[in-house]
Order: sequence, then C-alpha cells, then structure tokens
Amino acid sequence: MKNNKAILRKLQEIVGEEHATDDIAICASYARDQHWHFVPPKRPAFVVRPANKEEVREVLMLANEEKVPVVPLSTGINIRGLAIPVHDGSILLDLGRMNRIIEINADMKTATVEPAVTFGMLYEQTRKFKLRPAFPDAPLTVSVLTNYYLRGIYQTSAADGHDHVLSYEMVLPNGEIVRTGSRALSSSLPHFRYGVGPDFTGVFCSHPGTCGVVVELTARLYRIYDNKKAYFVGFNSIEDAVPFIYNVMNDELVVSLRLVDNQSWLKGMCGTYDYDYKSLPKFVLCALVEGIDGIFEAKDEIFNEHLRNFVLSEGKGELLDFPEDFASNFFYETLGGTEKSCMVFGLRGNYHCIGLYGPLNMAPKYYEMHRRTAIEVGFPEEFVHFYLNPIYPFHGQLCYVELDIFYDGAAEDAGEKLREYNKKQFENLLNAGIYGWFRPYAGIIEPTIERIGYLAEIWRKFSQILDPNRIMNRGKLF
Repeated sequence: MKNNKAILRKLQEIVGEEHATDDIAICASYARDQHWHFVPPKRPAFVVRPANKEEVREVLMLANEEKVPVVPLSTGINIRGLAIPVHDGSILLDLGRMNRIIEINADMKTATVEPAVTFGMLYEQTRKFKLRPAFPDAPLTVSVLTNYYLRGIYQTSAADGHDHVLSYEMVLPNGEIVRTGSRALSSSLPHFRYGVGPDFTGVFCSHPGTCGVVVELTARLYRIYDNKKAYFVGFNSIEDAVPFIYNVMNDELVVSLRLVDNQSWLKGMCGTYDYDYKSLPKFVLCALVEGIDGIFEAKDEIFNEHLRNFVLSEGKGELLDFPEDFASNFFYETLGGTEKSCMVFGLRGNYHCIGLYGPLNMAPKYYEMHRRTAIEVGFPEEFVHFYLNPIYPFHGQLCYVELDIFYDGAAEDAGEKLREYNKKQFENLLNAGIYGWFRPYAGIIEPTIERIGYLAEIWRKFSQILDPNRIMNRGKLF
C-alpha cells in the first residue's frame, strides 16, 4: 500500500480537495454510532464525499488497486455499527452529497433516488401525487435507498408488504456497473423487478456495503387514501391477540396493524399527554382500515365483525376509547404512514432491540424468551418491551417482531448486560426457529452462518468473485 498522503492526493483529484480529508477531528466523527456497546470505535483514515456515480466509480477503482478498505455511508442515521470501519487505513465513503430525487413516475407509482435522499424529502415530493413511500419506524432523516436495499424495513403499513425495491445501479470494486432487473435491458421503460436471468436485485440485497456501492435505486410507491379509520384494542396477553390478528390479516382488512406494549411505545410516542398509561391493558393493538368508497365501508364492517367475534364476545380484550387529541396524535405517529414516521429512543435514555421475522403463532414464545433472558442477565422486567407488525403477503403468518430493552446507558454494567443478552438471545431464537434477521447486527452473522450449511460457502464465493481484493466493508460479513 502506498503511503496515506499519496492516496489522499489521488482521492482529492477525484472529488476535489474540500471533499477528501484525513483530518483527525473529521475522521473521528465517523468512528462510532449508537451501537457502541457492540461495535468498537474505529477511526477511518480518510473521509471522502463524492458528488456522483462517476466519482464513486473512480474512488472504488483506486481503493481496489491500492487494496484500501472502503466503508459506504448514506445519511448516517440508525446504522447499527454497519458503517464503522474494522481495519486501519479505511476510506469512509460518505454519500451525503448524492441527494437527488431522479424521478417520480406517478403513473407507475415509482421513485428513483440517490443514496442520501431521505424519507422526509421523498414524502414531500410524492404526496403531491397522493402517493407515499413505505416508511420505516425511524426518523424521516434516514436514507430511502439504504433502508430498501438492506431489505430490512419494518414499515408503518402492513399492506405495503416487505420488499419495495424494483431495481438499482451498483458500482463494483473493479469499476464495473451492474444494473439489475429491467434496467439491464432498458432505461427508457418503467422499472420492473425481474429482468434477464436470476433475480439479481434480490441477490445483492441484505449484505450491505459488501458487494459494491448502490448509487441509484427505484422503489415502489403507494397510494394515499382519504377514507381512514383507526382502532385501538387492548389485550392482557399476546396469546389473546393472536386469533384476532390472524383473521384480520388473513382477510386482508387492514393496511396497518401493530401490537405494542402499553409503556415503551405508547408512552414514548404520546408521553407529552397527561394520561395514565399504566391503567391500559398490557398490550395495545393499533389498526387502520382505509380504502376507496365502497371497499372501505365493506372492510370496516367485516373488521368490526371480527372484533366482536374474536375479542369482545370472548372477553379476550377491549376496544379502547382514547381522548380525541391523544387518539389523533397516536394515529399520525403510529398508523397514518403518510404524515409522520416515528422512532422511539427509550424511556430511560437508551434503546436496544433485536429485530427478526417469524410467524405470528410464534410471537408469544418470542416474547417469553425475550422477557426471561433479559431478567436472567439482570434487567428489571419493566425494562422489557415488545412490538409486533404483521406484513402482507401473510403467507407463513409473516410478522416483523421487535424485542426491545429500554435502559440507562450511563449505568456502568449496561454494555456487559446487553452483550450477554444478545449472545443468549441469538442462540435462543435460532433454536426456536425464525425466518431471518431484520438486519445483520454485530454478533448475528457468526452463529447464523454456522446453521445454513453449504449456502454459507456459496455466499462466500459469491462475495469473492465480486470483491477479490476484499475492500468492500471488510470484516462486516466474513
């Protein structure tokens, strides 16, 4: 490897002197994120801020030639340690200048964006056409491209489904450009997920930053409806809620459905209201029915029939009547999906979660393992919280499940407890059975790789073909 000053000069020739630096103060600001209990801080050697895909391409070719590790970063929000370097001498490729909404195609309900376009930016433009993206429960400052490319989005609206990506353009370490889906044959036609050969759009997803750099992505958009009605139903156990959730999802009656605990999520989002949260049942189901005239009314009628049959008549739960201002805020924060997208960062200052996908009928078991393990490592039971989001298509009773711990990060032993919790819980969940992880958190890949057989070897070989010099986000996967 050439000395750092020589590399810096070449990087500055590519992106401009003001957009490539080895300044210690600037590099140190990229050395850690909120996942610091699990991912040790590491300062990159360089921070480089390209303006377009051609500059990304030139930076990658230089890094590949010099065998310098590259760590891509979009907006830097909610990154869970994925963009913290592992090795010395790394380039932090900050894509924040690439923030164009390239196209909104209202007829085809698609948006094409660069890496630094946020959900807030995209929503401001798409709502002009009565359309919206599928929001994650994260700040509106997070990257659209990164969340969708990770294939780990936990969205506000159950009806949106799980996968929103149609196609994208990726720069490989050797400078070659890969266009997936229909993009490979035509850039003039509306985007379609499946093109020539295998589903490469899906193959490249969900191992972030380890193949190349996605510089442009086209995603689905969804309609905004005027007819909406929200319901809040209380349950004292997850088991009591499961039959009702199954039936309304199976009959495709709701666009949004969440089961949350009565403290962390409700109080975290609506805590400014003078409300006795502890008087509520332990879990609250938040449901939204919406649609066009006729269909909306029919769905709402059947939803109420299920409510009577599976909840009220059997005494398993109760329909909650919130004050109007509380219910209005709750609606927009948790269900609206077109005005706001929420993120709760803890009642005690810090928020930890394990996100996973699994079937609805396993939800009670996931929660009990979560509660038991958290107590076992030393967290009080009142620190333990839970979130469930069923997702269309409901094949396999598909749900996103979040196991939350709201804790005090200033506590001296908090990090040790969380690391022990993760170690135990990863094994517990893998043994119990899950569909997969929400994102490749620190510590998840190792025990998971051991269980997937020869698929792990195929995955390794695939990565080696794309990145033989192992420069892309090195150390985050294999």
